[in-house]
Amino acid sequence: MEQHKGKIVEEAIKKSGFRMKALASKLGIARNTLYTKLKKADIKEDFIIQIGKVIHYDFANDFLNIDAKNKKQDNGERRHYVPEGDGCKYSDESSGMISDPYFIRLQKLNKKYLRLMEDYHKLLKILIVLANNNELVDVKQEIMTFINNEERED
Repeated sequence: MEQHKGKIVEEAIKKSGFRMKALASKLGIARNTLYTKLKKADIKEDFIIQIGKVIHYDFANDFLNIDAKNKKQDNGERRHYVPEGDGCKYSDESSGMISDPYFIRLQKLNKKYLRLMEDYHKLLKILIVLANNNELVDVKQEIMTFINNEERED
């Protein structure tokens, strides 16, 4: 059974986080034209390679007949991310947001970590207040020693 190239390419676009409107603009076609081309089971190799270069995806793994022209970075340049909202954009891109799922996940984990650390410090403060109110000198001393040790590690 033959592969539906349009569906495979569309899935790669979705995974890349690249917006269809921005992709169509980069390709120099209308968004509706892009959708129409992706509905076809047989898409020309040149068009697939062109999409791969824009979304930085190597379709050689998906289509055996696509040659080495479809490399993410032909010139070997490294591109730098610039955080923006819940996504990121490449520092050399002037238009459109390029979402990177790994970068978004990293940002979410970072926010979660910061929230956890804030809750942790609130809990330590509550423990100190409870130790003071209940005259638990030993507990208070252990908490203060723990906090001092943490500050030294930083």
